[in-house]
Amino acid sequence: MADLLSSLVISGKVLPNRIVMAPSHSGFASVDGFVGAELVDYYARRAQGGVGLILSEPLLVAPPPPGEGEVHIGIYADAFVPGLRRLTQATRAHGARVLLCLESYAPSESLDTAGLLAVRDSFVLAAWRAFCAGADGVMLSSADGGLLHTLVSPARNRRLDAYGGEIAGRLRFPLEVIETVRAWMGSRLIIGFRLAAEEFSPGGMGLQDARMIARRVTSAGVRLLDVTVTADDATTLARFPGWAVPLVNGVKRVTPDVPVICFGLHGDHRLADSVIRDGSVDLVSIDHTLRNDPDWPLRAGEILG
Repeated sequence: MADLLSSLVISGKVLPNRIVMAPSHSGFASVDGFVGAELVDYYARRAQGGVGLILSEPLLVAPPPPGEGEVHIGIYADAFVPGLRRLTQATRAHGARVLLCLESYAPSESLDTAGLLAVRDSFVLAAWRAFCAGADGVMLSSADGGLLHTLVSPARNRRLDAYGGEIAGRLRFPLEVIETVRAWMGSRLIIGFRLAAEEFSPGGMGLQDARMIARRVTSAGVRLLDVTVTADDATTLARFPGWAVPLVNGVKRVTPDVPVICFGLHGDHRLADSVIRDGSVDLVSIDHTLRNDPDWPLRAGEILG
């Protein structure tokens, strides 16, 4: 029986436990997009604390648009690879696996087909750079406000061409990215996919949409699913410990052979362990708790025995 501290093999790569560092902004990205010493130390400290899998904060596959105020790490040029390699080496030295999260902030509606294909190639080149930097895989997000989210969400996609409309059109671009990365990289990289089980907005994605998306992306080559939700600032959610488990399990039930990451455990060691033991989910992601307490994974061994 699997538990929080048991290992997991994904695409031939062994995770030492089922604890995942959530893909949140560290606050240490530099304005020029390069990886500095503070950023390396931040990730290395969480790896030292015993986390099994690190999902990086978003890395841009293309230069940010003019006037973009938020600072991100870059992976859109070969010059970023040495710094990213220092980051992966520092974390893997403590036994953690690392997936780099790839993102593009280009708006969907302003891109014609040729523009989308250029962005697709940017994702593929970024995946190659992630491999060159020593990452164990890449995570593509359709849930955090970037291009993939804009395309996949029925509430956000206003395109009238082959990349809009019904779910087959909205998924066309993500599937093209996944299939092209898989064709280039084979099994050398874990391909993960982050999706929203619920958008909590009129016309937005719900669990049934997420289940269809999960089936299709895993058929295309995704080997790890990170399930989350999205909500605007005006939406109030009752976020009690474990509140998201039924949503995540709803996705897991249609992709039983692909590991699924759950969120919303609020740093409760015993709850995190129990939802893995009972088969509801395969891994648990820790966000704010891990930011404030890097040794949370090590304490799991003491608490759970």
